[in-house]
Amino acid sequence: SSNSLINYLHLKRYQYEVTFSLYMLTPLEKIIFNTFLFIFLSLLIIAVSFYLPHHVAIIGRRAWYYYAGDE
Repeated sequence: SSNSLINYLHLKRYQYEVTFSLYMLTPLEKIIFNTFLFIFLSLLIIAVSFYLPHHVAIIGRRAWYYYAGDE
């Protein structure tokens, strides 16, 4: 069980490196790339968690207005 989990994680790491061509970068370049990717994804998640609920509420109010009118 533990060995299969380790093999699965190795496979996912290999797929990640091959998909983004990280296998041909130096270790420092991989660190820089992964750092930028982590920061970008973190900021994206924060932005979605802050602004998406408000945006969904606005769309819901507009949909209700189109459905029910001025009530």
